Amino acid sequence: MRKVKFIKPQEQYIPSYWETFDTVAKERKYLAMNEAFPFESTVEFIKDAIIKGFPHLFIIDLENDKCVGWCDVSPKTETIGYLGMGILPEYRGRGIGSNALKQIIDLSKSYGYKKIELDVLKSNSRAIHVYKSLGFAEINTVTGGFVWQDNLVKEDVLQMELHLTY
Repeated sequence: MRKVKFIKPQEQYIPSYWETFDTVAKERKYLAMNEAFPFESTVEFIKDAIIKGFPHLFIIDLENDKCVGWCDVSPKTETIGYLGMGILPEYRGRGIGSNALKQIIDLSKSYGYKKIELDVLKSNSRAIHVYKSLGFAEINTVTGGFVWQDNLVKEDVLQMELHLTY
């Protein structure tokens, strides 16, 4: 079993982060897109997150020193953050996502967020279970959800939130 560490984003890991994001997006099960954002805009996004100290984490495989997942909370408003995360398939089911989420919740509190919001495909029962176990509550279901342009699959989206207490 490969070991991982959780770190704040660093520029050296942007290429492997981008590849990981693209891999997860191409699964067409977890993200609202079929491929990663263009590499150049990804570099800008991560550099901005580093400069502004956003609560973002990269999940780094210690053996190959590559980013194999991420968990981040980006600003929606000054006091509300929006959660995004993804992990390569071979690293799932080992508690890595739960561990990353616990850390990102603490980082979000330190950053000053009062609430974290997220959208999750209703079919992603494993993620929903993890979110609920960490205190996230369902607040709405959007029917018709995300549409994958190339195969016209519509999914309902569950909206959840976590109020951060201090």
